[in-house]
Amino acid sequence: MTRTLTRTASWSYYQARLAAVLVLAFAAYASAQIGGDPDTLAGQASLEVERQGDGTFRTQAGIDVEPLVRNGALYAVRMRSGSFDVEAAHEFAALVGAATGFGESIEQAVLDFLDGALPELAGSGPSVVGIERFRLTLDVTAGEEPFEATFALALAEVSEDAFPPSRHTKGPDDAAIVIREFSDFQCPACRRFVAEVLPMLEASLLPRGDVRIEFHHFPLIGSFANSFRAAEVAECVVDANPDDDQAFWSYHDEIYERQPQWAPLADPDDTFLAIADEVGLETAGVETCLADGRHVQTVQDAYQAAAALQLRGTPSVFVGGFQVDNFVDLSAYHRAIGYLEAFGMADAHGDSPGAD
Repeated sequence: MTRTLTRTASWSYYQARLAAVLVLAFAAYASAQIGGDPDTLAGQASLEVERQGDGTFRTQAGIDVEPLVRNGALYAVRMRSGSFDVEAAHEFAALVGAATGFGESIEQAVLDFLDGALPELAGSGPSVVGIERFRLTLDVTAGEEPFEATFALALAEVSEDAFPPSRHTKGPDDAAIVIREFSDFQCPACRRFVAEVLPMLEASLLPRGDVRIEFHHFPLIGSFANSFRAAEVAECVVDANPDDDQAFWSYHDEIYERQPQWAPLADPDDTFLAIADEVGLETAGVETCLADGRHVQTVQDAYQAAAALQLRGTPSVFVGGFQVDNFVDLSAYHRAIGYLEAFGMADAHGDSPGAD
């Protein structure tokens, strides 16, 4: 492998380049082996391999590959090479392309990434590259080239225990599939989610009977001046309407619809109250609730919980523990549900409309 850029660019440069290529390749997304048949990984990568009786195999360049299986589906791939040379790098790039479904379109980017990253990572311990919905862990031993290297490729997944409880949901409490939206009331993209995406999810997924949709406050403090206050008001409006189990959602829909009206205001409280009045909600006690700061901690705790997940913006949407890569694409939700079903986290409901 050439080393022409290794001394002048950090491995983060190559990580960014790899991520950019994968974003472009995503438009031509094919069938990923992760989530599919583990026995066909080598074939999809077009590699001649020596298979072992335990499901592992060795490539011609000496990469030991261990497919990790959950409920009969490929869940992750571990790879180790005691001498990671040029031939091994090409085989590794082919395996990554097959496992992720990006195929040959990313192989050169993977090779470029390895070319720049491996020398810098040698001896530094495990490093993680997060790209789209996948996570690649690299551990390169110190010493001379060719390096000894260990890799693990898996879907990026958040533990269910890491998610905070939601105060506002649609669907059964015991749903096997949970769609979580982390949202900011002043975020224009969140307004688009509510207007265009949420109705599709409600129409196509809630009728399954095993899906719950959750709303989580994630006001982008410092980016939007009124978003934290809007979240406070929404909670106070819920308190003022204890017998209306749809109070939050009624207010939620209207406050997003009217976002252009209240977002630029220096003091939006009167407008927030007027919106509640106009959708037929009680407002008695809301001003007192706000004056007392009753839900400041509620919203602050929600923000901290979302920040702990290292979310990069709003809306951030998860299906189970898998983050949706394109929140406006219905097929992305079906694909994530397909993972849950393949891995035995949810019962399969047959072919899902819009799935890849």
